[in-house]
Amino acid sequence: MNNKLKKTAYISIIMIIVVLIACGKISFADTKSDLQAQQRSIDNQIAETNSEIAGVKSQMTTTLSQINRLNSQISSYEDEIGELETQMTVLNTQIDEKQNGIQEQEIKYQEQQELLNKRLIALYESGSTSYLDMLLSSDGLADFISKFYLISQLAEFDQDLLDDIERTRSQIQLEKEQLESTKSEVQNAKTTMEVKRNSLDVSVREKNALVNNLTEEEKALQEQLEEFEKDKKDIQARIAALAKKNNRTTATVAPSAAGYISPLSGRTKANITTGYYGYAGHTGVDFACSGGTPILAVKSGVVVTSMARKNSAGKYISYGEYIIIDHEDGTMTLYAHGSPGTRLVQEGQRVSQGQQIMSVGTTGNSTGYHLHFEVFVGGKRTNPTAYLP
Repeated sequence: MNNKLKKTAYISIIMIIVVLIACGKISFADTKSDLQAQQRSIDNQIAETNSEIAGVKSQMTTTLSQINRLNSQISSYEDEIGELETQMTVLNTQIDEKQNGIQEQEIKYQEQQELLNKRLIALYESGSTSYLDMLLSSDGLADFISKFYLISQLAEFDQDLLDDIERTRSQIQLEKEQLESTKSEVQNAKTTMEVKRNSLDVSVREKNALVNNLTEEEKALQEQLEEFEKDKKDIQARIAALAKKNNRTTATVAPSAAGYISPLSGRTKANITTGYYGYAGHTGVDFACSGGTPILAVKSGVVVTSMARKNSAGKYISYGEYIIIDHEDGTMTLYAHGSPGTRLVQEGQRVSQGQQIMSVGTTGNSTGYHLHFEVFVGGKRTNPTAYLP
Protein backbone atom coordinates (compact mmCIF):
# COMPACT_ATOMS: atom_id res chain seq x y z
CA MET A 1 0.00 0.00 0.00
CA ASN A 2 1.48 3.41 -0.90
CA ASN A 3 1.76 6.35 1.52
CA LYS A 4 -1.42 7.97 0.25
CA LEU A 5 -3.43 4.83 0.87
CA LYS A 6 -1.82 4.31 4.29
CA LYS A 7 -2.79 7.83 5.25
CA THR A 8 -6.38 7.12 4.17
CA ALA A 9 -6.51 4.02 6.41
CA TYR A 10 -4.95 5.85 9.36
CA ILE A 11 -7.36 8.76 8.96
CA SER A 12 -10.28 6.31 8.94
CA ILE A 13 -9.08 4.76 12.19
CA ILE A 14 -8.55 8.16 13.83
CA MET A 15 -12.02 9.26 12.76
CA ILE A 16 -13.53 6.16 14.39
CA ILE A 17 -11.75 6.96 17.66
CA VAL A 18 -12.92 10.59 17.51
CA VAL A 19 -16.51 9.51 16.87
CA LEU A 20 -16.35 7.05 19.75
CA ILE A 21 -15.13 9.79 22.08
CA ALA A 22 -17.78 12.21 20.84
CA CYS A 23 -20.51 9.64 21.42
CA GLY A 24 -19.34 9.03 24.91
CA LYS A 25 -18.24 5.47 24.17
CA ILE A 26 -14.73 6.24 25.39
CA SER A 27 -14.42 7.90 28.77
CA PHE A 28 -11.24 8.98 30.48
CA ALA A 29 -10.64 6.44 33.18
CA ASP A 30 -8.29 6.37 36.11
CA THR A 31 -7.94 2.64 36.67
CA LYS A 32 -5.76 0.24 34.70
CA SER A 33 -8.70 -2.14 34.09
CA ASP A 34 -10.79 0.69 32.66
CA LEU A 35 -7.99 1.68 30.32
CA GLN A 36 -7.54 -1.93 29.19
CA ALA A 37 -11.28 -2.23 28.55
CA GLN A 38 -11.18 0.96 26.49
CA GLN A 39 -8.19 -0.36 24.54
CA ARG A 40 -10.05 -3.58 23.72
CA SER A 41 -13.00 -1.52 22.50
CA ILE A 42 -10.73 0.56 20.27
CA ASP A 43 -9.02 -2.61 18.98
CA ASN A 44 -12.41 -4.05 18.06
CA GLN A 45 -13.33 -0.91 16.16
CA ILE A 46 -9.99 -0.94 14.33
CA ALA A 47 -10.50 -4.63 13.48
CA GLU A 48 -13.90 -3.81 12.01
CA THR A 49 -12.32 -0.99 9.99
CA ASN A 50 -9.69 -3.40 8.68
CA SER A 51 -12.44 -5.79 7.66
CA GLU A 52 -14.22 -3.04 5.76
CA ILE A 53 -11.06 -2.28 3.82
CA ALA A 54 -10.31 -5.98 3.27
CA GLY A 55 -10.13 -6.85 -0.38
CA VAL A 56 -8.61 -3.42 -1.20
CA LYS A 57 -11.91 -1.67 -0.64
CA SER A 58 -10.19 1.32 0.96
CA GLN A 59 -8.20 1.83 -2.23
CA MET A 60 -11.28 1.86 -4.43
CA THR A 61 -11.90 5.17 -6.10
CA THR A 62 -15.37 5.84 -7.48
CA THR A 63 -14.20 4.81 -10.95
CA LEU A 64 -12.62 1.61 -9.70
CA SER A 65 -15.75 0.78 -7.71
CA GLN A 66 -17.79 1.19 -10.88
CA ILE A 67 -15.36 -1.03 -12.81
CA ASN A 68 -15.46 -3.64 -10.06
CA ARG A 69 -19.26 -3.59 -10.17
CA LEU A 70 -19.14 -3.97 -13.97
CA ASN A 71 -16.66 -6.84 -13.63
CA SER A 72 -19.15 -8.62 -11.42
CA GLN A 73 -21.92 -7.97 -13.95
CA ILE A 74 -19.72 -9.18 -16.80
CA SER A 75 -18.77 -12.31 -14.88
CA SER A 76 -22.43 -12.96 -14.05
CA TYR A 77 -23.51 -12.49 -17.67
CA GLU A 78 -20.74 -14.79 -18.89
CA ASP A 79 -21.78 -17.48 -16.39
CA GLU A 80 -25.43 -17.16 -17.40
CA ILE A 81 -24.55 -17.31 -21.10
CA GLY A 82 -22.41 -20.39 -20.43
CA GLU A 83 -25.30 -22.06 -18.61
CA LEU A 84 -27.68 -21.18 -21.45
CA GLU A 85 -25.26 -22.61 -24.02
CA THR A 86 -25.04 -25.82 -21.99
CA GLN A 87 -28.82 -25.91 -21.71
CA MET A 88 -29.19 -25.44 -25.47
CA THR A 89 -26.68 -28.22 -26.16
CA VAL A 90 -28.69 -30.59 -23.93
CA LEU A 91 -31.98 -29.51 -25.52
CA ASN A 92 -30.64 -29.92 -29.06
CA THR A 93 -29.43 -33.41 -28.15
CA GLN A 94 -32.93 -34.16 -26.83
CA ILE A 95 -34.44 -32.85 -30.06
CA ASP A 96 -32.22 -35.17 -32.13
CA GLU A 97 -33.17 -38.11 -29.90
CA LYS A 98 -36.87 -37.29 -30.12
CA GLN A 99 -36.73 -36.92 -33.90
CA ASN A 100 -34.98 -40.27 -34.20
CA GLY A 101 -37.55 -41.77 -31.83
CA ILE A 102 -40.41 -40.40 -33.89
CA GLN A 103 -38.88 -41.83 -37.08
CA GLU A 104 -38.56 -45.25 -35.44
CA GLN A 105 -42.14 -45.12 -34.17
CA GLU A 106 -43.41 -44.07 -37.59
CA ILE A 107 -41.58 -46.99 -39.24
CA LYS A 108 -43.10 -49.32 -36.66
CA TYR A 109 -46.51 -47.77 -37.23
CA GLN A 110 -46.16 -48.29 -40.99
CA GLU A 111 -45.24 -51.94 -40.50
CA GLN A 112 -48.21 -52.46 -38.19
CA GLN A 113 -50.53 -50.80 -40.68
CA GLU A 114 -49.23 -53.01 -43.50
CA LEU A 115 -49.78 -56.10 -41.37
CA LEU A 116 -53.31 -54.97 -40.54
CA ASN A 117 -54.02 -54.29 -44.21
CA LYS A 118 -52.80 -57.77 -45.14
CA ARG A 119 -55.03 -59.23 -42.44
CA LEU A 120 -58.05 -57.31 -43.70
CA ILE A 121 -57.34 -58.38 -47.32
CA ALA A 122 -57.07 -62.01 -46.23
CA LEU A 123 -60.43 -61.78 -44.47
CA TYR A 124 -61.96 -60.12 -47.51
CA GLU A 125 -60.63 -62.74 -49.91
CA SER A 126 -61.96 -65.55 -47.70
CA GLY A 127 -65.46 -64.33 -48.49
CA SER A 128 -68.17 -63.67 -45.97
CA THR A 129 -67.33 -66.66 -43.82
CA SER A 130 -67.65 -65.67 -40.19
CA TYR A 131 -66.12 -67.17 -37.08
CA LEU A 132 -69.57 -68.66 -36.32
CA ASP A 133 -69.69 -70.34 -39.77
CA MET A 134 -66.28 -71.87 -39.13
CA LEU A 135 -67.48 -73.34 -35.83
CA LEU A 136 -70.74 -74.70 -37.28
CA SER A 137 -68.85 -76.44 -40.08
CA SER A 138 -66.90 -78.53 -37.59
CA ASP A 139 -66.88 -82.30 -38.28
CA GLY A 140 -66.96 -83.18 -34.62
CA LEU A 141 -66.11 -82.14 -31.10
CA ALA A 142 -62.36 -82.39 -31.66
CA ASP A 143 -62.59 -80.32 -34.85
CA PHE A 144 -64.86 -77.80 -33.06
CA ILE A 145 -62.36 -77.38 -30.22
CA SER A 146 -59.48 -77.01 -32.68
CA LYS A 147 -61.31 -74.36 -34.71
CA PHE A 148 -62.43 -72.55 -31.55
CA TYR A 149 -58.80 -72.33 -30.37
CA LEU A 150 -57.67 -71.08 -33.78
CA ILE A 151 -60.41 -68.45 -33.85
CA SER A 152 -59.50 -67.33 -30.32
CA GLN A 153 -55.87 -66.95 -31.37
CA LEU A 154 -56.83 -64.98 -34.49
CA ALA A 155 -59.14 -62.72 -32.52
CA GLU A 156 -56.46 -62.13 -29.88
CA PHE A 157 -53.90 -61.38 -32.60
CA ASP A 158 -56.26 -58.92 -34.24
CA GLN A 159 -56.91 -57.16 -30.93
CA ASP A 160 -53.19 -57.06 -30.00
CA LEU A 161 -52.37 -55.64 -33.41
CA LEU A 162 -55.02 -52.95 -33.08
CA ASP A 163 -53.79 -52.15 -29.54
CA ASP A 164 -50.18 -51.93 -30.76
CA ILE A 165 -51.17 -49.57 -33.55
CA GLU A 166 -53.05 -47.33 -31.14
CA ARG A 167 -50.15 -47.30 -28.66
CA THR A 168 -47.67 -46.45 -31.41
CA ARG A 169 -49.91 -43.70 -32.73
CA SER A 170 -50.25 -42.23 -29.20
CA GLN A 171 -46.47 -42.46 -28.65
CA ILE A 172 -45.80 -40.62 -31.89
CA GLN A 173 -48.23 -37.90 -30.90
CA LEU A 174 -46.67 -37.58 -27.42
CA GLU A 175 -43.12 -37.40 -28.76
CA LYS A 176 -44.15 -34.79 -31.32
CA GLU A 177 -45.67 -32.66 -28.55
CA GLN A 178 -42.53 -33.07 -26.43
CA LEU A 179 -40.42 -32.18 -29.46
CA GLU A 180 -42.34 -28.96 -30.00
CA SER A 181 -42.04 -28.12 -26.31
CA THR A 182 -38.28 -28.69 -26.38
CA LYS A 183 -37.94 -26.57 -29.53
CA SER A 184 -39.85 -23.83 -27.74
CA GLU A 185 -37.42 -24.07 -24.79
CA VAL A 186 -34.50 -23.73 -27.20
CA GLN A 187 -36.05 -20.65 -28.76
CA ASN A 188 -36.64 -19.10 -25.33
CA ALA A 189 -33.04 -19.89 -24.36
CA LYS A 190 -31.80 -18.27 -27.57
CA THR A 191 -33.86 -15.15 -26.90
CA THR A 192 -32.64 -14.96 -23.30
CA MET A 193 -29.05 -15.50 -24.40
CA GLU A 194 -29.32 -12.73 -26.95
CA VAL A 195 -30.55 -10.36 -24.23
CA LYS A 196 -27.67 -11.43 -21.96
CA ARG A 197 -25.13 -10.97 -24.77
CA ASN A 198 -26.43 -7.45 -25.43
CA SER A 199 -26.23 -6.63 -21.72
CA LEU A 200 -22.71 -8.09 -21.63
CA ASP A 201 -21.63 -5.94 -24.58
CA VAL A 202 -23.04 -2.82 -22.90
CA SER A 203 -21.21 -3.60 -19.65
CA VAL A 204 -17.93 -4.31 -21.47
CA ARG A 205 -18.12 -1.05 -23.42
CA GLU A 206 -18.95 0.89 -20.27
CA LYS A 207 -16.06 -0.76 -18.41
CA ASN A 208 -13.56 -0.11 -21.22
CA ALA A 209 -14.55 3.55 -21.30
CA LEU A 210 -13.85 3.81 -17.56
CA VAL A 211 -10.56 1.88 -17.77
CA ASN A 212 -9.25 4.34 -20.35
CA ASN A 213 -9.48 7.12 -17.74
CA LEU A 214 -7.65 5.32 -14.93
CA THR A 215 -4.39 6.55 -13.50
CA GLU A 216 -1.35 4.27 -13.57
CA GLU A 217 -1.87 3.44 -9.90
CA GLU A 218 -5.53 2.63 -10.51
CA LYS A 219 -4.64 0.52 -13.54
CA ALA A 220 -2.29 -1.57 -11.41
CA LEU A 221 -5.02 -2.11 -8.87
CA GLN A 222 -7.51 -2.87 -11.66
CA GLU A 223 -5.22 -5.60 -12.99
CA GLN A 224 -5.11 -7.03 -9.47
CA LEU A 225 -8.92 -7.04 -9.28
CA GLU A 226 -9.20 -8.62 -12.73
CA GLU A 227 -6.83 -11.38 -11.66
CA PHE A 228 -8.92 -11.94 -8.55
CA GLU A 229 -12.11 -12.26 -10.60
CA LYS A 230 -10.37 -14.75 -12.88
CA ASP A 231 -9.22 -16.79 -9.90
CA LYS A 232 -12.74 -16.85 -8.47
CA LYS A 233 -14.09 -18.15 -11.79
CA ASP A 234 -11.34 -20.76 -12.05
CA ILE A 235 -12.06 -21.96 -8.53
CA GLN A 236 -15.78 -22.09 -9.27
CA ALA A 237 -15.10 -24.14 -12.42
CA ARG A 238 -12.83 -26.59 -10.53
CA ILE A 239 -15.33 -27.06 -7.74
CA ALA A 240 -18.20 -27.53 -10.21
CA ALA A 241 -16.16 -30.15 -12.08
CA LEU A 242 -15.38 -31.96 -8.81
CA ALA A 243 -19.04 -31.88 -7.79
CA LYS A 244 -19.99 -33.32 -11.19
CA LYS A 245 -17.32 -36.02 -10.94
CA ASN A 246 -18.66 -37.05 -7.53
CA ASN A 247 -22.28 -36.81 -8.72
CA ARG A 248 -23.12 -34.03 -6.27
CA THR A 249 -24.23 -31.27 -8.66
CA THR A 250 -27.87 -31.57 -7.59
CA ALA A 251 -27.07 -31.92 -3.91
CA THR A 252 -29.10 -29.56 -1.75
CA VAL A 253 -27.85 -29.59 1.80
CA ALA A 254 -30.07 -27.71 4.21
CA PRO A 255 -28.12 -25.43 6.56
CA SER A 256 -29.55 -27.30 9.53
CA ALA A 257 -28.24 -30.59 8.12
CA ALA A 258 -24.74 -29.32 7.33
CA GLY A 259 -23.65 -29.32 10.97
CA TYR A 260 -20.96 -26.67 10.60
CA ILE A 261 -19.09 -25.13 13.49
CA SER A 262 -17.54 -21.67 13.26
CA PRO A 263 -14.21 -21.42 11.41
CA LEU A 264 -12.98 -19.24 14.30
CA SER A 265 -13.32 -20.41 17.89
CA GLY A 266 -15.68 -18.30 19.99
CA ARG A 267 -17.15 -16.45 16.99
CA THR A 268 -20.52 -16.77 15.31
CA LYS A 269 -22.27 -15.26 12.29
CA ALA A 270 -22.94 -12.25 14.53
CA ASN A 271 -19.21 -11.48 14.24
CA ILE A 272 -19.25 -11.26 10.44
CA THR A 273 -17.82 -7.86 9.49
CA THR A 274 -18.29 -7.99 5.71
CA GLY A 275 -21.23 -9.98 4.41
CA TYR A 276 -21.94 -11.98 1.31
CA TYR A 277 -21.82 -9.53 -1.60
CA GLY A 278 -21.17 -6.82 0.97
CA TYR A 279 -19.67 -5.03 -2.00
CA ALA A 280 -19.52 -5.90 -5.70
CA GLY A 281 -17.83 -9.23 -6.26
CA HIS A 282 -17.63 -10.31 -2.60
CA THR A 283 -18.39 -14.01 -2.80
CA GLY A 284 -18.12 -14.95 0.85
CA VAL A 285 -18.11 -13.45 4.34
CA ASP A 286 -15.28 -11.90 6.35
CA PHE A 287 -14.36 -12.17 10.02
CA ALA A 288 -12.03 -9.43 11.17
CA CYS A 289 -9.63 -10.73 13.82
CA SER A 290 -6.03 -10.67 14.96
CA GLY A 291 -3.29 -12.10 12.80
CA GLY A 292 -2.34 -15.63 13.79
CA THR A 293 -5.81 -16.59 15.02
CA PRO A 294 -6.33 -20.33 14.35
CA ILE A 295 -8.63 -21.16 11.40
CA LEU A 296 -10.64 -24.34 11.94
CA ALA A 297 -12.28 -26.82 9.56
CA VAL A 298 -16.04 -26.25 9.98
CA LYS A 299 -16.68 -29.93 9.30
CA SER A 300 -14.69 -33.08 8.56
CA GLY A 301 -13.74 -33.73 4.95
CA VAL A 302 -10.95 -33.99 2.40
CA VAL A 303 -8.68 -31.11 1.39
CA VAL A 304 -9.02 -30.54 -2.37
CA THR A 305 -6.88 -27.37 -2.55
CA SER A 306 -4.11 -26.03 -0.35
CA MET A 307 -1.98 -23.40 -2.04
CA ALA A 308 -0.44 -19.92 -2.02
CA ARG A 309 -1.56 -17.71 -4.90
CA LYS A 310 1.34 -15.52 -6.08
CA ASN A 311 2.27 -13.64 -9.25
CA SER A 312 5.46 -14.14 -11.29
CA ALA A 313 7.29 -11.71 -9.01
CA GLY A 314 6.44 -13.83 -5.98
CA LYS A 315 3.93 -11.31 -4.57
CA TYR A 316 0.74 -12.59 -2.98
CA ILE A 317 -2.38 -11.93 -5.08
CA SER A 318 -6.05 -12.92 -5.14
CA TYR A 319 -6.93 -15.29 -2.25
CA GLY A 320 -3.31 -15.44 -1.11
CA GLU A 321 -2.85 -18.48 1.12
CA TYR A 322 -6.07 -20.48 0.84
CA ILE A 323 -7.60 -23.91 1.44
CA ILE A 324 -10.69 -25.68 0.07
CA ILE A 325 -12.28 -28.67 1.84
CA ASP A 326 -14.80 -31.11 0.35
CA HIS A 327 -17.12 -32.26 3.13
CA GLU A 328 -18.45 -35.12 0.97
CA ASP A 329 -22.06 -34.17 1.61
CA GLY A 330 -22.53 -31.85 -1.38
CA THR A 331 -20.88 -28.88 0.36
CA MET A 332 -17.37 -27.46 0.19
CA THR A 333 -15.77 -24.59 2.09
CA LEU A 334 -13.01 -22.12 1.22
CA TYR A 335 -10.73 -20.30 3.70
CA ALA A 336 -8.61 -17.43 2.33
CA HIS A 337 -5.96 -14.76 3.08
CA GLY A 338 -4.13 -16.99 5.56
CA SER A 339 -0.83 -16.00 7.13
CA PRO A 340 2.28 -16.94 5.08
CA GLY A 341 3.51 -20.47 5.65
CA THR A 342 0.77 -21.41 8.12
CA ARG A 343 -1.15 -23.94 6.03
CA LEU A 344 -1.11 -27.15 8.07
CA VAL A 345 -2.89 -29.44 5.60
CA GLN A 346 -2.19 -30.61 2.07
CA GLU A 347 -4.32 -31.66 -0.89
CA GLY A 348 -5.77 -35.15 -0.41
CA GLN A 349 -5.47 -35.01 3.37
CA ARG A 350 -8.49 -35.91 5.49
CA VAL A 351 -9.31 -33.42 8.24
CA SER A 352 -11.62 -33.59 11.23
CA GLN A 353 -14.14 -31.00 12.39
CA GLY A 354 -12.48 -28.32 14.50
CA GLN A 355 -8.96 -29.19 13.32
CA GLN A 356 -6.71 -26.17 12.75
CA ILE A 357 -5.88 -25.87 9.06
CA MET A 358 -4.23 -22.44 8.87
CA SER A 359 -3.82 -19.11 10.71
CA VAL A 360 -5.47 -15.77 9.95
CA GLY A 361 -3.38 -13.44 7.83
CA THR A 362 -3.76 -10.71 5.22
CA THR A 363 -2.21 -12.23 2.08
CA GLY A 364 -3.55 -11.54 -1.40
CA ASN A 365 -6.28 -8.98 -2.00
CA SER A 366 -6.43 -7.85 1.58
CA THR A 367 -5.27 -4.84 3.58
CA GLY A 368 -6.29 -6.00 7.05
CA TYR A 369 -6.15 -9.20 9.09
CA HIS A 370 -9.30 -11.23 8.49
CA LEU A 371 -10.63 -14.61 7.42
CA HIS A 372 -12.51 -14.76 4.12
CA PHE A 373 -14.88 -17.75 4.19
CA GLU A 374 -16.98 -19.22 1.35
CA VAL A 375 -19.49 -22.06 1.04
CA PHE A 376 -20.28 -24.08 -2.10
CA VAL A 377 -23.41 -26.23 -2.36
CA GLY A 378 -23.84 -28.59 -5.32
CA GLY A 379 -20.74 -27.03 -6.88
CA LYS A 380 -22.06 -23.45 -6.68
CA ARG A 381 -21.31 -20.57 -4.33
CA THR A 382 -24.00 -19.76 -1.80
CA ASN A 383 -24.43 -17.33 1.07
CA PRO A 384 -22.41 -18.85 3.95
CA THR A 385 -24.38 -17.03 6.65
CA ALA A 386 -27.18 -19.61 6.89
CA TYR A 387 -24.63 -22.43 7.35
CA LEU A 388 -22.78 -20.80 10.23
CA PRO A 389 -23.74 -21.05 13.92
